[in-house]
Amino acid sequence: MEKEKMRKSNKIGLFFKKCGQSFMNLLFPEDIKCLFCGSDIPNFDDKPYCDECEKVLPFNDGHRCLICDEPIDNEANVCDSCQKNKRFFVKAFCPFVYKGLVRKAILNYKDKNKRYMAKSFAKFIANTVTKTGIKFDYISFVPMTKKKEKERSFNQSKLLAKELGKLLELEVKEVFEKTKDGRLQKNSTFKERQENIVGMYKLKDGVKLKNSDVVLIVDDIITTCATINYCSGLIVNKVAGVYVAAIARNKLRIVKDNKSDPLVPF
Repeated sequence: MEKEKMRKSNKIGLFFKKCGQSFMNLLFPEDIKCLFCGSDIPNFDDKPYCDECEKVLPFNDGHRCLICDEPIDNEANVCDSCQKNKRFFVKAFCPFVYKGLVRKAILNYKDKNKRYMAKSFAKFIANTVTKTGIKFDYISFVPMTKKKEKERSFNQSKLLAKELGKLLELEVKEVFEKTKDGRLQKNSTFKERQENIVGMYKLKDGVKLKNSDVVLIVDDIITTCATINYCSGLIVNKVAGVYVAAIARNKLRIVKDNKSDPLVPF
């Protein structure tokens, strides 16, 4: 009788273990194909995209702003926006431009709960950051309100930071807290984004910062720098240096229309 109970118990345990593994495979599948089109690739760890996608991927490796990493079409080394607006971070690192296959992949990651993509996105950021030789003390990230994180079921920037932390062997610290949700930033102009962000973030209670710390703040996309710059400003006078990173940099365009803000995202 006792053996029969143990046998049934083992079966139940095995069942739940398989269910749990299946669920984890759904979130973090090990047999991932091309990150952008889903086709077979020979070595995901070596290169998480296929040869065909590589030909059209918008790598952010052209002439770009030395501060915010935005692609620049002229010969200037600093974009117009960074010349006109104070930046509290030293430099941004964005391996991609936010368009085409990259835009589609990031939207799938954020809106379709494809959490496994964070590992690959983090690799791209890690490769970009490592080349600079900068030594960071820890990584932080742009937070969400508890309500928003519950609705989405995860914070894409936090997960990205955790994967990046593993690759760079750095601690991930929750430095910031989002106090409220404003209007959607993606539907706002440059000026509106700067105004909307005021008071939306604060330092998390109990956070201890050292004036010798060099911090890397992670977000998923950088568009007008409003969010990432505001968070940087909260700690810039408390640490030695602030750097920021994202999967992609959204290029701004000039709109020659008196009814529009002069800078809006593509």
